[in-house]
Amino acid sequence: MEQGQIAEARAQLSGAAPQIAIDAMPHMVRLFCVDDHSVHHNRRWHEFTGLSRSAPGEAWLDLVHPDDREGALAAWKNALETGAACEFEHRLLHRSGAHRWVLCHASPIRGAQGRIEHWVGTYTDIHAWKEAEQTFAESEERYRALVEATASMVWRASPDGRILRGWGWKEFCGQEPEEYEGHGWLNVVHPEDYEAVTSVWCGALSSSQVAEKEFRVRHRSGDYRWVLSRAIPLKNADGAVREWVGTITDIHDQRRAQNTLRTSEERLRLAAETTSAGIWDLDLVTGSVEWTAEIWDILGLTPDVPAAIEHFFARVHPDDLADVRGKAFADVPGKGPQYNSMFRIVRADSGQVRWIESSVRMVLGDNGQPIRKVGMIQDVTQRKLSEDMLLATEERLRLAMQAGRMIAWEHDLDTGYVTRSVNSIELLGIDSGPLSEFLERVPPEDRLARDQFIEKISATGSDTMEFRYTLPSGKTLWLASRGERAGPNRVVGVTFDITDRKAAEEKVWRSANHDGLTGLPNRVLFQRYLEQALGEAKENGTSVSLLMIDLDDFKDVNDTLGHDAGDMLLKQTADRLSVMMREQDTVARLGGDEFAVLVVEPLRLSHAANLGEIILRRLRKPFTYAGRTLINRASIGVAAYPDHDSEPVELMKDADIALYRAKAEGRGRVVTYDPGMRLLTEHRLALGRDMREAISHDQFVPFYQPKICLSSGRIVGLEALARWQHKDKGILTPSVFEAVFDDPELAPAIGKRLIGKIASDMRRWLDGGCEFGRVAFNLSSVEFNQPNLADDVIRVFNLVKVPTDRFEVEVTEKVLLDGQFGLVSHILERFHEHDVRIALDDFGTGYASLIHLKRFPVDHIKIDRSFVADLEHDDDNAAIVAAVIGLGHSLGLHVTAEGVETEGQALRLRTMGCHSAQGYFYARPMPAAQMTELLAAWPVRVTSEASES
Repeated sequence: MEQGQIAEARAQLSGAAPQIAIDAMPHMVRLFCVDDHSVHHNRRWHEFTGLSRSAPGEAWLDLVHPDDREGALAAWKNALETGAACEFEHRLLHRSGAHRWVLCHASPIRGAQGRIEHWVGTYTDIHAWKEAEQTFAESEERYRALVEATASMVWRASPDGRILRGWGWKEFCGQEPEEYEGHGWLNVVHPEDYEAVTSVWCGALSSSQVAEKEFRVRHRSGDYRWVLSRAIPLKNADGAVREWVGTITDIHDQRRAQNTLRTSEERLRLAAETTSAGIWDLDLVTGSVEWTAEIWDILGLTPDVPAAIEHFFARVHPDDLADVRGKAFADVPGKGPQYNSMFRIVRADSGQVRWIESSVRMVLGDNGQPIRKVGMIQDVTQRKLSEDMLLATEERLRLAMQAGRMIAWEHDLDTGYVTRSVNSIELLGIDSGPLSEFLERVPPEDRLARDQFIEKISATGSDTMEFRYTLPSGKTLWLASRGERAGPNRVVGVTFDITDRKAAEEKVWRSANHDGLTGLPNRVLFQRYLEQALGEAKENGTSVSLLMIDLDDFKDVNDTLGHDAGDMLLKQTADRLSVMMREQDTVARLGGDEFAVLVVEPLRLSHAANLGEIILRRLRKPFTYAGRTLINRASIGVAAYPDHDSEPVELMKDADIALYRAKAEGRGRVVTYDPGMRLLTEHRLALGRDMREAISHDQFVPFYQPKICLSSGRIVGLEALARWQHKDKGILTPSVFEAVFDDPELAPAIGKRLIGKIASDMRRWLDGGCEFGRVAFNLSSVEFNQPNLADDVIRVFNLVKVPTDRFEVEVTEKVLLDGQFGLVSHILERFHEHDVRIALDDFGTGYASLIHLKRFPVDHIKIDRSFVADLEHDDDNAAIVAAVIGLGHSLGLHVTAEGVETEGQALRLRTMGCHSAQGYFYARPMPAAQMTELLAAWPVRVTSEASES
């Protein structure tokens, strides 16, 4: 009962006898008096059950269906024991003699002193609803069983053609019900088939007749597949359509097989016409044979010699005759319906020995018995001689591939047969054979990519891919394949073992996505998890809670006890947080002493705040380091979806603002985000005002830092860096105004002015004969929200007649994560089309990801200065740098190391094979005029250094 009903019942019971009070109520009511244990039922109860008013009150349990009594009695006893209202469903005996489903809600009625005086149970008849629920479930099950039994999709539509439901359609096309219902299914029909499909469907609706149509739809994989749809009208007695039902069957493979057969037959006909092959047809019943004119020419016979098997055998080389006779007259069951052979003949006219290739196929009659043999012969002498000459070369190639753990292969797209080099058994554990034998050992999640690999080769001429492969021994290898189209139906390629390289890449990936000290996900991986969790919460109507945690005493521990103690504190924090969280939650270290916890599933914001308090208590538990007891105190900021922002970046800002407030209020506490806390952003707004003034007064200028080729010592490029010529403070670096690069208005304005100045400086250097290589400039993530970014930049360079291949765009992973994938990819591709190189900055940190090397057109990777700084003293850093350089070489990418400050670092990088470097060891960033002088003097300096060495 709701609160209003309880109050009404209390009022009625206080002013009248119980029976009179409940008879006035609109529901079936059962009243239990606590004091005397009497039971009363109202008029509607007796009307429903058919029991007289004289029937004992305790008889209600006898009316409950036997299967439901135990649950109903347990719920009632629990309510009496706890004093809490309860609600349960059960079946109740109706006066008709049938049991009907009812919903019972029992509520306590308390007196003025708060003591329970009565229990009121209201009963609602829900039988019709329960029957409808069961009917719907059975209908769903029938349609689902039909889909599984027929391997076809099944659909229902209204008389006017609107789709009501489809079984199997979501699994095939990926459309949700709300997307395909009505006429939404037409959105995945192939554009070339759309008009024909709608025409057939409208015609069926007009004529009320059965209709079917073959057409293409977009599969969930993104490819279009052929389907056959059949629509059947279900009519009433008066002939009117009450509903349409139908099936949709995937016939794509069937259509492809038919096309393949037609192609094969056409190929045979063309082969006979264009290759001078002779075709013969032997009647096994009569022994007669017919052959084409080419056979007389191949055998060196004159046309007056009749076509006969004896004349053919007379020309076969004596050493091959027995074998040829055996194959020509072999029993079909032993040899199979088709076989190929190669043998020699002696021409009748010249006595020359020629090599013949023969293909024979058995033709069966209606009874399954052979009635004819049809074959083709062709003079392949020249090819045979060439093959013999290649044997030695092939042997040398085999040895080379064996040493490089590489195999060569050839894939016949018509037959699916793959011919592999002889060392494939050693590398793959299989010999030449059908592609299916190979794919069985490729994990299912990699097979689609393998299919797309062949399709792309067919479409573009070549492709490369990497995938996993399981040896017969159970060991898993990483393989790389490169294939090229060698004909309309043939692909050739090589496959080699890259397991060791993948292991190195995995190490780099873990370094880029996990914190090296604690092993927790780092910021970039955590952001990916947060984005995924928010997407699922929006779809499922659940919540996401985000807790940002900052250790209050970390700096003090570091300063007083050293970095080892600080590291121990961080690891203790990571361990305690990880133990507390559930499997579906995420703990990450974002950097320094900052951690984050991501909690998913339907939790309230108050629960997240309570969790924060629990975390504080757990973290405060003392631990011992070097004989000293340490207490770990922390501050926590809490934000949640849907209570706060719904986008990952904004939700993290909310939690950061709450964390800042927690620290400002004295630390060691949990603060939940409130929109009023956005006052903390006033500083950024003030900075924005200063930036607008700086832009209007043209105070932003580029400074340049050279990139040095490590093998030659020459300048091979420059990086342009933004500087603010402040009217009072002088030259300011981006550390002062970096927040402005997240502003969608100011960042593009600054970038536009800087690019104009960079292009003008490059023009002056070109006119003055100063060689500078390429100039790189870092574009911010908000600039990539402009669809025409690439075209606008290229237009600036064209205006001053600077070749675009002299320019390089640097991006961090923030650009690739914050931006829309499709738009960012389009902009980078546009740059690439105009020969502008793309560099991935900060590679090896949390702002670099291997996946972006595959998804975006990257030419150049820059190793972050944090790895270079300890290169000479930290073996782990050195290993990571070496792995990144090796990865760059493998992918054909240029590699530059940033932050080089010592000669030892430069020498180590050159030994590792790094292409170029930049840093204070060579030169600090400088204005264009100073760079002009450096460019002019640099070659002299290099010569001088070389002579001294």
